[in-house]
This record gives sequence, structure tokens and C-alpha cells, in this order.
Amino acid sequence: MLLFRILFTVACLFPIGVSSNSPTIVSKFGAIREGQFKYFYDDMIPKPNSCDHVLFLGVGTAMTINDYDGLAKKIVEAYPLTVIVTDHVPGVFVKSFAGKFSHFYNEMVPKIQSLVPACADKENPMIFVSGHSGSGQAIINALDTLNPKPVGFVGLDPYKINANRMRITIPSLEWGFKKTSCLVRISRAAKLAYKVGEMKKRIFYRVDNVSQRIAHCVFTDNGCMTFVCGRRGDDEWVRDGVTYSIRAFIEAVHQNNFEKNRFNLPKSIVRGDYDLFTNHDDPYSWTTSEL
Repeated sequence: MLLFRILFTVACLFPIGVSSNSPTIVSKFGAIREGQFKYFYDDMIPKPNSCDHVLFLGVGTAMTINDYDGLAKKIVEAYPLTVIVTDHVPGVFVKSFAGKFSHFYNEMVPKIQSLVPACADKENPMIFVSGHSGSGQAIINALDTLNPKPVGFVGLDPYKINANRMRITIPSLEWGFKKTSCLVRISRAAKLAYKVGEMKKRIFYRVDNVSQRIAHCVFTDNGCMTFVCGRRGDDEWVRDGVTYSIRAFIEAVHQNNFEKNRFNLPKSIVRGDYDLFTNHDDPYSWTTSEL
């Protein structure tokens, strides 16, 4: 814990949103029988400290492991963490297969020391799972079958969420939107994932994309199938916000403290409007457009 705090403090000295072309970022493609992955870590962080925490980031519908380089690099530049972008059904358009993700995760984690150089000497890293769009649905449905069980879930507008059959039983961090975009209805995405989360350990950032041209695929490098759901307008701040929030989320999990004020985004990051909900806050009490 002391080592984590030292590394975390050092990491906080580096600004969010710096160039994602740092020569110290190591990135490489890999594959196992159950799927494909692409890992990212900062070679400046002494090994195995760069693998103290691992974030599995599942790709969204129709996406590949090569579509999240920008976000992955931002995250590992911000603090000691290894990001592994994953595809549990490569070549398949739909990513919502919970069983497939479970098989991938349960095979990948025991082999992580041999598959990811940053983790070569690290036993039992603290594992977080994250999913964009359809992978978010798959991961939530797979949570009870993952071994070892992750310590936190990060939803990047996960879709489709079913409140009758889905529960997030670990701390959760959600990013979503005020208005439906790219056919991903807000009533079945991040807002609902927040609703099915642990009431004392949940966070939801709702981006105002009514007055800003920001859409469901802002987390990717170039949008999802550019003509269907491309990147729009000045949306880079959202990925900076995601990066900052993940850092705050990791610290919250360590301290078991999910107070709202620790998740406020710095003014230096935000270039648009957003609402922040935590724990007992109810986003359903706010009037929003379902368009």
C-alpha cells in the first residue's frame, strides 16, 4: 500500500492529456486461443510496479484491439498501470457474449506473467475490468464467473443493460451521455448500469452531448465505423476525464472511500458540461431527453 501511494503521488505530477506518443510507452499485440489482446504500459515505471494494477479494456461492437490506442496510452501515462485492450470474439461484429469473455479472462489472467512483460515478476495484480458498448454488457453478465474476481468495473457507455437480470457486484465507474447517440439508447446504457451497481460504491459521469457534438464512440481513436458513429467536435476532454476518473477510482477502491468530492474533474480538463452522480444520487430524478 505504501509503495502504491508513492507511485500514485509521483504519477499525479504528470498532467492528464499529454501527448500519447511517449517513447516510453510499450505496446504490443498478442493472442491466445480464446481471443486477442494488446497491452500498454509505461517503461519508465519500474517492473513489476507497472503491473500492480491491470485494466482489461474490452472493445465495443464492431471494434478491434487497434481502436483504443489513444485512451490506453493516456491511462498508462497518468499513473502506474498496465492496460490490456481485449477482444474475446475477434472478427465477430457483436461483442456481448458473456461466456466468451469469461473463457478469455479465465485463461488470460493465469498466463499474464508470461504474456505481458510488465507483469513478469508480479504475482496477483489488482485487476479491474472495463467494457465499451457490447463488451460492457458481456463483462457485467460474466462477473460472477471471473476468477479471480476483479476489484472494480469501468463502463464506457455499456450496452444493452437489463435491470431485471443484471447486477454489478463490485465497485463501478460509468461514463455515459445525456442524449442517445449512435442508436445506443441512454435508457439501456450507462445510466442503467449505474442503477444496477452497488449503491455505496458507484459513480456515473453523464456527459451533456445535447449542446456538444459528442457521441457513444468518443472513447475510440476514430469512432465506430466512421460513417455510422464517428468522433465529433471537441471531444478529447472526455477521454482526459475518463483517464482522471480511473485514477480516482483506483484510489477509492484502495481506501474503500467513494465520497463524491474525490471524483470531481479538474477545471483544467473539462471543456464541456457533465453531471456527476455517486452512491445514493438518482439520475432518474433529472429530466433528460431520450431522443
